[in-house]
Amino acid sequence: MAVEKDLTQGNLIKILLGFALPYIAANFMQALYGAADLIIVGKYCDSSVVSAVATGSQLLQTLTFFITGLTVSATVLIGKAYGSKQYENIIKIINTMTICFITAALILSSLIITFDKQLMGILQTPPEAFKYTLDYVFVCSLGLVFIFAYNAISAVLRGLGNSVAPMYFITVACFINIVADLFLIGKYGMGAKGAAIATVFSQAASVFASLIYIKRGNFMFKFSFRKIKFDISTAKELFKIGLPLSLQDTLIPLSFLFLFSLANSMGVASSAAYGSVVRLNAFLMLPAGSFSMALTALTAQNLGAGKMDRAVSAFKLSILFSFLFGVVFFIWQQFNPDSAIAIFTSDEKVFRAGARYLKSFSFDYLLVPFVFCLNGFLFGCGRTVFAAVNSIISAFLIRIPVAFLLCTTIAGASLFELGIAPPCASLLTIFMGYSYLIYLIRSKKLIV
Repeated sequence: MAVEKDLTQGNLIKILLGFALPYIAANFMQALYGAADLIIVGKYCDSSVVSAVATGSQLLQTLTFFITGLTVSATVLIGKAYGSKQYENIIKIINTMTICFITAALILSSLIITFDKQLMGILQTPPEAFKYTLDYVFVCSLGLVFIFAYNAISAVLRGLGNSVAPMYFITVACFINIVADLFLIGKYGMGAKGAAIATVFSQAASVFASLIYIKRGNFMFKFSFRKIKFDISTAKELFKIGLPLSLQDTLIPLSFLFLFSLANSMGVASSAAYGSVVRLNAFLMLPAGSFSMALTALTAQNLGAGKMDRAVSAFKLSILFSFLFGVVFFIWQQFNPDSAIAIFTSDEKVFRAGARYLKSFSFDYLLVPFVFCLNGFLFGCGRTVFAAVNSIISAFLIRIPVAFLLCTTIAGASLFELGIAPPCASLLTIFMGYSYLIYLIRSKKLIV
């Protein structure tokens, strides 16, 4: 069973698509996995439970982003080590990452359980949904270790050029989650708590499947879970690259949590609508995000092999492919946003509120390909600090202030005004990011 794939040789378009398309499929399944809770809850429960699952899952998604930010560092370091054939370094990275991530998962779970009520208050959770949200978050926080484990294993495999196996793992989780949702919510009426139990159970199944795959895999190097050792220098490298990304991937969703709190303040219908749109965007942002992550792995391996020109060509192709997807999504939401919201709910008030948001937000589909692909390229080069700072600045200097001003100064403001803020933030990110890239190229400082 082949585990690794060399991304430094062969037709670049074929290699890029061969890596990115399974990644898109995996992320699609992960988004469907998350959306299943909301869709099934929407069919069997009232809007207060929908709001609870939407709010709680947004918090858990923020934590997942924190985790994936850390795991990208493993993809980068393993990709470079694999490209330069330094297999002993790969073993050290995996060993150290395993210890660090298990510890982080346990700490985060404890913090969430301790401060869950305060977190729900910060999110301005509607009173009708407060108890259900606490139930959802408590159960999901117990399964946080499985989220860490899945993302860590997937990051290792992607660093080795394998994006297919993670797709299979998350497909297993998605299938189990949907069946469990229908069983616990539809048959037994467990509502938000049932959705959370289904989520944790399916995450555990995904991790179990991935561990079996690794145990039976044909690695070019020897790895054993029984001989895990901690290496301080490797840990420093992981956190040097990963912490800026983790900070970015945590603070950016936090800025969207602020937008969620504004939506919550508009009532249960707007809260449920925004939660539905967040789930929808988890699908529609997949191509740009997937090409970005494919580009990170491809760039890391090619830099390890000394093939900078190939990495730059992959960067340009990634922008092209992801932008084509963005154009399609933009046209869809401009001319028929109602059809998108109908996937999640038949409630007329929720339906109308979500459609208004998509009308303004959809311009971001044209901008995020440039943002995501630039970040993916910089990540692969090890330039994570600027990429993180750039995204954080645009979120807190543009996205949050614009959303706050529009929603608090315009009488009768709706989700349409809220949707204007994200594209404005993306514009600033693009301007600062590509200015920085030009500077690095001209000064020959691109590679760390």
